[in-house]
Amino acid sequence: PPSVFPLHPPGPSAAMAKETESPSAGASGDGRARALLPAERSRDSERRDAICRRNVRMMLVFQATNAFAWGVAMGPVFDKYLYYLGGGAAVGPTLAPHRARNSLVGMTESISGLAGLVLAIPVGILVDALHTRRAFLLKLSTIFAVATAVLGIAACVTDIVLLLYAALVMLGIFAELASSTSEALFADSIPAGHRSGLFTTKAIVSTVGNACGPLLSAFGLLYVGDVWKPYQMKAVVIAGCILTPLSCLPCLFFQDPPAVAAEPEATPSTVADATDSPTQEAAAAASESGMQSRRWGPFRGAHVPFILAFADLLTCIGAGMTVKFFNLFFIQDMHFSPTDICWLNTAYPLVIAAFMKVTQRLSKPLGRAQASLLFFSCNVVALLLLSRLQSLPILLIIFLLRGGFANSTSPLDRSILMDFTPSTQRGRWNAVESFTSITWSGSAFFGGILSDSHDYRFTFLITAAVYALGCVAYVPLLGLVPRREASAATCDAREVAVAATDAAADCGTAAAA
Repeated sequence: PPSVFPLHPPGPSAAMAKETESPSAGASGDGRARALLPAERSRDSERRDAICRRNVRMMLVFQATNAFAWGVAMGPVFDKYLYYLGGGAAVGPTLAPHRARNSLVGMTESISGLAGLVLAIPVGILVDALHTRRAFLLKLSTIFAVATAVLGIAACVTDIVLLLYAALVMLGIFAELASSTSEALFADSIPAGHRSGLFTTKAIVSTVGNACGPLLSAFGLLYVGDVWKPYQMKAVVIAGCILTPLSCLPCLFFQDPPAVAAEPEATPSTVADATDSPTQEAAAAASESGMQSRRWGPFRGAHVPFILAFADLLTCIGAGMTVKFFNLFFIQDMHFSPTDICWLNTAYPLVIAAFMKVTQRLSKPLGRAQASLLFFSCNVVALLLLSRLQSLPILLIIFLLRGGFANSTSPLDRSILMDFTPSTQRGRWNAVESFTSITWSGSAFFGGILSDSHDYRFTFLITAAVYALGCVAYVPLLGLVPRREASAATCDAREVAVAATDAAADCGTAAAA
């Protein structure tokens, strides 16, 4: 929108206009060169804004198409297919206990997660080291999407679980590389102070896309038959595999945003003027009240990314033991048909998308951290109810509400993370976020063991307890994150002003020498 990316960049300052109009200084070649700088900076700014707009649009398209493909390939039908393979239909070794169906479901989730776990930190370092070539890395990730599709189709045709594991490894590599690079490019393309709105929009688009996947599966199953037969399950999964590389086409159109144009060389006199100017005094005042200097007990603003990562780690450990088995809970315990579970998985993301908008709007008067903690705490209560309720209608209502409470907070938390990390570190912090999310996959294996040894409801209780610990770990952010998101823009402006002052001081020192 124009409020985020101005269509007409502001003109040169009054001081710069005087410099370009000065006949004594402008008569020389250096003066004429300096006179061209404002126009050049204006063109660079227009070019950067155009690239940033395209990156934002491509990110939204990529999120929608990739989530759609994911919803078809890895949705509830895929979970039931794994459950079917775990019952003895698998060809070759499975690396899971014999006929332990839930354990195989957890094992397959862990395989993909472990691939991402190994690559999370190296990919983050690579994304930051090649911060000017992130768009190239994103394009490179599409190769792994194609490999995932080929191996996934082969696994479904042959029922060879090792081929399925190989496909999931490729999927983990693709997801890790594509996520770290696209998130860094997306954040770099949005000015501070505007991130929560666009991050929420991105999450809503992704969530709605995720709902369309099961919707397509439901209509397909109505055509081929609404029963749990192997060929029907395979048809849905293969369709999702074909869609996966097609969903990556938007990745080919990302570009690295150019660096912000530097200011013209400063003379000792301009340094003195800048030092005495009200702008520098305001920047110094903002520096004292910036986000990085905020305190809450022993915690500082610099601790915010670490606190978020630790809270996410606890949350993902709990989620892995339960979330992967929600579909099987309704299929096995509540006796849902293929289309029933697909309808439920269509409604579930739509409820999350609606909650995301509510949470984002509520964050304006309450604050982002306050709204996030409030909604996620409600999720803990809802999960406790799921472990006890027996009535199917009430169970479905609580299930949908729980999904909304639990998943609507991620855009706010992501925007907080981006506001508290500089651009040069966003790759590694995206990797850390992926690293913590991957623990979800690892704990899914233990969730499968618990489901086989007890039942699905028992894992709901364990997850609720772990979620509660995650809420406690999140509490320091209530005092560290500003209630008004506009403070993030003030912090960014302060950093730019301080950097400009330091550069000018260096130029003045060199000139005096």
